[in-house]
Amino acid sequence: MKPFLFVFALFSSLIFGQNSSFIYDLKFKPNTDSLKTEDVRFYLDVMGKESLFRSDKFRKSDSLRVKKGRPDGYDAQFNNRQLYVKKNFTTNEVTRYVYVPIVYKTYAINITDALEWKISEEKQMIGTYNCQKAEVSYGGRNWTAWFTADIAMSDGPYIFKGLPGLIVTINDEKLDYQFSLVQVKNSNWKELYPAKFDKLITWSDYEKLQRDFYSDPLSTLKKSDVINYDDGGNIIDTNFKEMREGMQKNIRAINNPIELNHKVEYK
Repeated sequence: MKPFLFVFALFSSLIFGQNSSFIYDLKFKPNTDSLKTEDVRFYLDVMGKESLFRSDKFRKSDSLRVKKGRPDGYDAQFNNRQLYVKKNFTTNEVTRYVYVPIVYKTYAINITDALEWKISEEKQMIGTYNCQKAEVSYGGRNWTAWFTADIAMSDGPYIFKGLPGLIVTINDEKLDYQFSLVQVKNSNWKELYPAKFDKLITWSDYEKLQRDFYSDPLSTLKKSDVINYDDGGNIIDTNFKEMREGMQKNIRAINNPIELNHKVEYK
């Protein structure tokens, strides 16, 4: 039998019986010509008919926000660790959160791309799971996933879902992004505690946010907001020009977004 197209859909027969946490490791290349990869741990927390995918850092930050009324802060720039997605299996909505560094603004993008999965008959064991191969195009990248019907949950890392089983591994063809399931745990959380966002934005808005931030990442800071010390503990003047150029250099060095079709080219 030839592989067939499997259109992104919700399987009503799948069971969401208990709260679970699926822990994934992500290996990614900070830039397309990177020789080394970086590792980040992510959690896919599932509760009822909702799931929340976020890094270990953002998960702890959300918990602090609930307990202490404030998050633990964001990264100092837009980067590959900002993969924060909420899925609602009742409404079939997939929402990606966007965190603007320094200014601590939170926005969200509704992901409306239809995932047209191409399922193959090819199978293999990954760890203890019987897995089957599937392929899909998303974000300007071609992806290969291995899912398992052993876990009857139509979900996976980041925005990926819609297969008749949990995604165990998924990577793009250039191996810029590689997600791997490393652990499954029961969860006793009463709420997922998703972050709150200011408003919904479009991909064009998101690209503009990144360009504006790159143009002047320190635009919202006053000199009194930044205090530098020398080796003797004495306060010294902050060189904002040097700091700005350093941040811009780091932004250019980490510019391999998962949605390659929305990449911002910095100069």
